[in-house]
Amino acid sequence: MRYRIEYADGRCCNFANSRKDLLDWLKLLKDEQIVDIRKIYKSGVTDSVLDSYRRYLKQ
Repeated sequence: MRYRIEYADGRCCNFANSRKDLLDWLKLLKDEQIVDIRKIYKSGVTDSVLDSYRRYLKQ
């Protein structure tokens, strides 16, 4: 499962290839404002999972 991390300041998004990679990214982020985290399915459909991962954000 892939995840896309979208930032508020207009920078391009980052991609994580697994849940573990996503959690590692969230630990590395310091002052970046995240507006959405989207799960990308094989079909190309995306769902927002920001609420599920909000507790890992340091905002």
